[in-house]
Amino acid sequence: MPVSVTDIEIRMGRAFEESERPRVEAFITDADALIRDYCGSRYDEVSPAIRAVLCSEVIRWLSVQPGIVSERTGDMQVEYGAASSAQSLSPAARASLRRYRRQLGSIPLTR
Repeated sequence: MPVSVTDIEIRMGRAFEESERPRVEAFITDADALIRDYCGSRYDEVSPAIRAVLCSEVIRWLSVQPGIVSERTGDMQVEYGAASSAQSLSPAARASLRRYRRQLGSIPLTR
């Protein structure tokens, strides 16, 4: 069962307007592709942990304005960049998905 716009709406506590839905769907597709690439063959779209990470990344992307690199509430600091870096997996997402990545190992070879 893949993540839907309804899953994001439930987690955000509000319904999206019809004009917002294509953007949310595109973010779901993009986040799913990044997670699929990061996890490789161990990707499982029905895993609750992967679904949670996917939803949290989409919500994070929705909250970042294009061109803003970072924003701090205390003392109102906003840093702008040439390009938005929002559409990548956050360090927290990578940490959560680490167990779904193939682990490196060594295989002893003897002749």
